[in-house]
Amino acid sequence: MIRSLERYSGVVQDPDAFLEACRQPLPETVWTPFHHAASLDAYPSGGLRPMAWTRQGFRVDRRDRAFGVHFLLGGLLIQEEAAMMAVKALGPRPGELVLDLCAAPGNKTVQLAKAVGPSGWVVANDVSAARLQILRGMADRFHLPNLSLVVHDGTSFPLRNDERTGAPFLFDAVLADVPCSCEGTCRKNRSVFDRMNDQRTASLPELQESLLRRAIQLTKPGGRILYATCTFAPEENELVLQRVLDAPDAGNEVALEPVQIPGALLDTGLTSWNGTTLSSEMQHAVRIWPHRNDTGGFFFALLRKETSGDLLHSGAESHAEQRAEPRAASHAASRADSVSRSVSDSSIAAQRGLDGSQMPWCAYDLPTQFLSMHSSEASGRKHERIVASHRPSAFFNEQSVGFSGVNIKSREPRPSSALACYMAPHARAGVADIGTADLARFLSRETVEPVCLVPPADRTRYVLVRSGGVAVGLGHINSSGHLESLFPRNFAGLPVAEWLNRLSGE
Repeated sequence: MIRSLERYSGVVQDPDAFLEACRQPLPETVWTPFHHAASLDAYPSGGLRPMAWTRQGFRVDRRDRAFGVHFLLGGLLIQEEAAMMAVKALGPRPGELVLDLCAAPGNKTVQLAKAVGPSGWVVANDVSAARLQILRGMADRFHLPNLSLVVHDGTSFPLRNDERTGAPFLFDAVLADVPCSCEGTCRKNRSVFDRMNDQRTASLPELQESLLRRAIQLTKPGGRILYATCTFAPEENELVLQRVLDAPDAGNEVALEPVQIPGALLDTGLTSWNGTTLSSEMQHAVRIWPHRNDTGGFFFALLRKETSGDLLHSGAESHAEQRAEPRAASHAASRADSVSRSVSDSSIAAQRGLDGSQMPWCAYDLPTQFLSMHSSEASGRKHERIVASHRPSAFFNEQSVGFSGVNIKSREPRPSSALACYMAPHARAGVADIGTADLARFLSRETVEPVCLVPPADRTRYVLVRSGGVAVGLGHINSSGHLESLFPRNFAGLPVAEWLNRLSGE
């Protein structure tokens, strides 16, 4: 393994330290949404240490029971530290429309959705529908109403006009975290070099270039694209960028901008490699070397799309559209896209606003503003999903949208655990508070004693459960006045009670 990394000795600071770091295990790290920070203070985990460069990141010294509680409730996302920096480098802003072009398994997608907030929207795309299933579960755990999951070959992601306005449908920002040789993951995945072969590695730059060009085409003039890989290889990083800078597609010119991640130790991109001189702009790209921040390895380049040039017009195809597409993936994506419009149209027709006079919304006395910002959408004959009401025109092959909402075929409309957590901070009725000492017990489906109960505003057996600043889930008060938990027995791929019991109680 180490021998294959020795070719970087001439471009990395302190090559011996670099090689030694690559031999060491990778520290476990987690990311938390800003809104959950107060919950971490109210129910602290003794196993977390704050990172130097972000208030949303922590090193994990040990997993105690508080760690488990926050993980299950959407307060902690297990993510490698260098990977966290990608969304910081892209800089998504509230209200923006963002595309995650190669999204699965979806950690960065969650960060994007939280960053753009309830007024923004994220489209998470991957060529594999199976890989996106993980992200569907994460949409529930992190309660994301502003998310579409779509399946397309990223190199031929649809270039279309907005169905409502007729204008080109383009994104404010695009994250292109492209498939790569993954050398930077060697600290957590020792077999990464065993899976590499010369034929696959040689074909990656062509795929990466095609994905980057498509990302640029899908971005609004003046918008941002982050090109990212978790490899050290210049052939997949600077050399790919150089070809795009030297021969941009017509109307899709870009310029590299500095990547800003204050507090992290960043090294500039290479301006030469193996005798080839590269643009001085490459100094704006950054390399994350494992020994500099005790992380994995990553490469980031932030591109700004020029505002001059022609925009995409209805039915028009760019020069890059005529490129040869990957055969199997392109065929599958094209076949899936052929049915996307009919699926999307029926999906939009089923979308309806939340009616504060009807169950379950009326039971919890939700503010009018909260109700007006959200809609529900049919998902089969038994369930509805919760969607932000400003959902963009759905011309994609959507596999899923929003998060799990209401079981409408139960004896009375039953909110999901995800929806209960989402509503709880806003509800003014139908809320039960429990002590922090009972959090793990409630998640383990044990009956607990509420410390405070505000009865529902309308007849229902379900209550929203909170504990201080933590939204916990759904329960109901039994005939003895105790709170019975309805938290899922299996959640986030875990047998909840068994998993929590294995964690330290400290």
